Parts: sequence; structure tokens; C-alpha cells
Amino acid sequence: MQVVRVGEALASETLKRVGADEVGYKIMAQKVQMYYFALHDLEYVASAILKQEALSVGAEYATPREQILYRGEKVGLLIANKSQLKRLITKLTAQDFGLKSLAAMLKSHLQAHAGCEAKIMAIVNVTPDSFYAPSRKSTTEAIERIYELLEEGVAYIDVGAASSRPGSEIIESSEEIARLREVCAEIDSKQLYKSAQFSIDTYNPKTAEFALKSGFSIINDVSGFSNPQMAEVNAAFGASAIIMHSKGTPKTMQTLTHYENLFGEIDEFFGRKIEEILQAGGKEIILDVGFGFAKDDAQNLALVNHLAHFKHFGYPLLLGASRKNTLGQITGRLANDRLASTLALHLLGVQNGADILRVHDSKEHSDMLKVYYALGKSTLQQGIL
Repeated sequence: MQVVRVGEALASETLKRVGADEVGYKIMAQKVQMYYFALHDLEYVASAILKQEALSVGAEYATPREQILYRGEKVGLLIANKSQLKRLITKLTAQDFGLKSLAAMLKSHLQAHAGCEAKIMAIVNVTPDSFYAPSRKSTTEAIERIYELLEEGVAYIDVGAASSRPGSEIIESSEEIARLREVCAEIDSKQLYKSAQFSIDTYNPKTAEFALKSGFSIINDVSGFSNPQMAEVNAAFGASAIIMHSKGTPKTMQTLTHYENLFGEIDEFFGRKIEEILQAGGKEIILDVGFGFAKDDAQNLALVNHLAHFKHFGYPLLLGASRKNTLGQITGRLANDRLASTLALHLLGVQNGADILRVHDSKEHSDMLKVYYALGKSTLQQGIL
């Protein structure tokens, strides 16, 4: 007899290899994936009902000891597999005390699309002041870099002409367009947009419109579409909208890191902005939690650790932590020496649901993803287990 402990990521594939009948496979497959939900501020009666109903379907709901007398933080941990969660949701929809709303929230997480293999969005900065000096490109260098990236086969190329580093000043659209003019002309005249999707990194609607006329198809607005005209431009061109969470401006954002409830406030922000984009006529949306934008180090790390939370919106998630200051705070290294820490954090982000990685170092990230996805396939394909 041999016993091999299988990693959670391979459990579903291993189950397929077992050869159970189709009905049995469907039942057992729902028991492989586990869900964990931290529930805050649930009233005692609702908490007691939830615990009872969770146990009735084989799930668990951890609560404080003697919770009726407990005076600390109101938090519990719900633990369930997919099958148990489905049955629990059905039971909660028949309950009062806010449990119907809880059921709806849990259902949105259950229905979240798992996504496909993560893609790379490579950064091209036509700027003199981006925080990572090697990313600053002249017009000629930017065009050369774009051709290199097309040769590599990256899915997305994000071009920006205004730095959004902490403390940077807002610049006028005319200055952005002047920096972008030749780059956009090259993309348009050579139809480079047929080989990759181009994203314009800007907070100015006029700049976005200029780029979209040149074959760009994505607006990456670090202000979170704060200018209503941006949503209108996005809709007019049928572009994809990257909604990034932030507060204030690049100059003020690092003074605005206080949150009563980080995940709740970002949820509210995304919900409101998604509605604005859709109301304006937009169709395609990508969500970015805004790593490094109006967040401190602990908040940045929490967002990566629990990135899967935002899957409940049903849109692709973008993560952009490349060489940022939080990594320097952890490692004590300057931006030029943060590749290893970037790869480590981005890998965790992919494991937690990131669909797109916005990066300076495209080749290294491509290699990282190839190894990661190979690990998920090779063992079974080679018949090792």
C-alpha cells in the first residue's frame, strides 16, 4: 500500500483520474474545494441560527466561546465545501435576522468564475519620473520596447505618459499627448494592436480618447474613473475599463490610508463604479484593488492574501505590485533589486485569483507562470500519482 498526500490544487484532477462514474464525480468534486468566510458584526441570534444550520449540512461556523456573553469583536469563521455551501445558502434564504442578505452574499462568491490562466500586462512608461528608473523610456526606447514585448507574446501592453508614483503631480492632457504622439502613431500605422491589446494608463479623458483613436482598447485609470467623462469615452469606443481603487491623488493618497473596513469600503467603491461604467454604456470591466494606492503595507498584503474575495463581482482581477515600496519595506531593498520579491508576491496573487499581472519584468513573470502552471499538470500527465 502507498499513501500520497495530494496538494489541494491537484485534488480535482486526481479525482478525475480515479475513474468514478459521472454522477459520483459531480458529487465528490463539490467536496474538494473549501471556502472560508470571516463574518463580521453578525447579531447573536443570527449567529446562533447560522451555527445550527452550518452544522446541519456538515459545515462549521466558529464563534467565540460563550458568545452570548462575549464583549469582544463580533467575528466568526464559516468553513464549508461547495456542496455544503450550496445547501447552507438554501437554508439561510428561509431565515430572518439578516440571514437572507448573508445568503445572497455567499451565493455571489459561490458563483464567482474561477478564471483561466493569468496573463501578463507589460508596463511601458514614456515618462521622465516613474518610480522605477529603468522603466522610464524615451519615445524611441518605448517603441523598441513595444516590439520586444510583441516578440515575447505578452497579452497586454500598458502605456503611460504620466507618473502616478506617491507624491507625483497631476499633469495636463496636452503634455501626456505630446509624449505619446509618436508611440501612438507607430501602434496605429503598423496595426500593432492586432498582436496585443494596448492599454492607456491615464486619468485624463482627452488622453484616453487620443489613445483609443490609435488602436488602444483598454483604459487604465488610476483615479478609478473619478472624472465622469472617462466612462463616456470608454463607452463611446467600446473599450475595457480597468477600475482601480484609490483615494485622493498621487500627491495626497499616502495620507489617506485610514479605513473603518478595508474590504467593505473597496467592495462599496467597486459596486458604485461598476454601476457607473455600465450605466454609461460600458461593457468590459477589469478590477484592480490598487496595491500601493492609499494603502499602507499591512493593507496591501491583506489585499493580496485575500484577493479571491473580489471574485464575487464576476470580473477579471488585475494585480500590480511590481517593485513597489511595500516590497522594499519588507526586504530592505531598493526598487532596482525587488524582482525576487515581486515574483513571490505576484505568484501568491495568481494563486489567490489574479487574472492579469501588471509588471515591469515580463520575461521573468512569463517564466514564473510557465513553471506554476506546469506544476499543476505534469504530475498527472506523467502518471506519477
